[in-house]
Amino acid sequence: MKKLTLILLCSLMFAGQRAWSRVTLPTHFTSNMVLQQKTTLNIHGTARPGSQVTLVTGWNKKGVSAQASPTDGKFTLTIQTPKGGQKPYTMTFSDGEETTLENVLIGEVWLGSGQSNMEMPVKGFGQCPVVDYNKEVLGAVDGIRSAKIPSRMSTKPLDDAETSWRISSPMTVSEFSATGYFFAKTVRKALNIPVGLIEANKGGTRVESWLDEDN
Repeated sequence: MKKLTLILLCSLMFAGQRAWSRVTLPTHFTSNMVLQQKTTLNIHGTARPGSQVTLVTGWNKKGVSAQASPTDGKFTLTIQTPKGGQKPYTMTFSDGEETTLENVLIGEVWLGSGQSNMEMPVKGFGQCPVVDYNKEVLGAVDGIRSAKIPSRMSTKPLDDAETSWRISSPMTVSEFSATGYFFAKTVRKALNIPVGLIEANKGGTRVESWLDEDN
């Protein structure tokens, strides 16, 4: 019985080490995302406590590194992004085990926030889609991507948005914010680079919902 207990304890300890042994990133920082061009990017995450976390990107082969906190494993990496373009990149994080993000684009990233006028999708509300809906759906291309922030009630800032990035296509574009999507189309055409939309909107919300406690 003692031997069995010891084996179980060792197994649980090993499982706990494995749980900490791979870099974990917020859900808004995933494959298929768009990053802002020509800027300083701060990347937050967790890794094995006390480990050295490295990041090697498709545009910066030298990589950057940071030390994970010895208590909770939190880290912040800082890297410069290049000029926007159509080329997709990878981003490989490691704290001893690798985590790789694929199909990352560099371009313009915009926040679309507000009430129902920003929330209304391309397919519209109440089966009332936008003008030329079928044309817009069939003409959707990969150069625009979005991350929809879910509606959650919280009196304090949250560490994670619990979202993911959607690639614009005939299968997905109907769910994009209509205002955001048509704005993104204009920016993309003018600059010829990818556009990422952060959709943080909720119809009927009061202005107080968008202010911090100090305001």
